[in-house]
Amino acid sequence: MHSTQPTPQHAPQDRDATDPPDAQSSTQQQPIQDWYPLESSPEVLTQLARHWGLPDSYAFTDVFGLDDDTLALTPRPVHAVVFLFPDTEDIVAWRGRDSYLPSGPGDEPLWIPQRGVGHSCGTFAVLHALAETRLAPGLDAFFAECRSLPPEGRTALLATSPLIKPVHNSLVTAGQTVLRASDWDDADHFISFIRHDGRVVEMDGARPRTGGVDRGAATDDLLKDVAKIVREQYVPLAGNSVHHFSLIALVSQS
Repeated sequence: MHSTQPTPQHAPQDRDATDPPDAQSSTQQQPIQDWYPLESSPEVLTQLARHWGLPDSYAFTDVFGLDDDTLALTPRPVHAVVFLFPDTEDIVAWRGRDSYLPSGPGDEPLWIPQRGVGHSCGTFAVLHALAETRLAPGLDAFFAECRSLPPEGRTALLATSPLIKPVHNSLVTAGQTVLRASDWDDADHFISFIRHDGRVVEMDGARPRTGGVDRGAATDDLLKDVAKIVREQYVPLAGNSVHHFSLIALVSQS
């Protein structure tokens, strides 16, 4: 299960969600485009995380299918899963009925809203995964400060941090991504899945979300848990866009 298309980092529910309607003039849309799309590539996501101290014994890797035999090809353990999907009308409607976990200061898992930072959902997916797994020591101080702030303060901290945006944009040309004008409007969306307190939690910073979403009890195999959610919840709602799905797992390397 792998998408080779360039993956611009915003989704319909987050499109221009950063400004009120009266602020969406052409002059105010330009800042949204200074976070450039990342490629849906495990190599790019791994390089992103390496900038923040992810050890060589961990890496992101493609997941090539949802059946048990194909899932068995992915190294274990799987610590988090990044998921790319098309925002079809049915998927948006279904996700719009979700209820959200608390996300105030001190609440876990750490959730950071994607507001005013444009096409960055791939980086947000990686950040949410690393916040839970604590595998990137270069972000420890950033995450600690985030946990002391309300959600809107976390977004402001991220937007000004020299750790995040410069690294994001440095990875734009790391893969085979070719930026196109249409990429700003024709996009799929990245989220991540983590295991927290025995539950599978879906993490997405885009509107209208205000926290993580509890997707049910976790087993000892997070990848199988996520594959089941994708098979049973997302795939039936994707219609002709099912080929846009992509799963990338954060794994331990032998």
